[in-house]
Amino acid sequence: MKRLTLLILLLPATIFLSGMGDLGGAPAGMAPETEEDIQAVIIDRQGVRTEVSRFSMGGKTYLEGAWGEGQMLVEFRNLKGIEFREEHNGKILIVLSLRTGDKQELRIKKEALFHGATDIGSFRIRARSVRQIAFP
Repeated sequence: MKRLTLLILLLPATIFLSGMGDLGGAPAGMAPETEEDIQAVIIDRQGVRTEVSRFSMGGKTYLEGAWGEGQMLVEFRNLKGIEFREEHNGKILIVLSLRTGDKQELRIKKEALFHGATDIGSFRIRARSVRQIAFP
């Protein structure tokens, strides 16, 4: 009787958990696929320079940041570069250099994750660890 009860309980659990294997998206640790291949050069706080392709912010080819009380979305293709400044209350002040020559300040979450692909593997870095990003 105990074996039958155990079988009844384990069978649905096994079926449910087996179906959770691959839920789509890039394999763990890989740079997400993007609709546009954005090239970028990332310089971290230690001065290490990393050239990447398929650059994205959380898998998106635009930057999302706070602008006053609102949110601003800026396509990476419209940027020449991003400077990362001081951190305050879990957000980092960034200065965007637009291809038009204008500059714009936004705030992004310090835990925001940037991704890219290099010749030797996938690269990812948190916003809090970045000094500068350039878009050649």
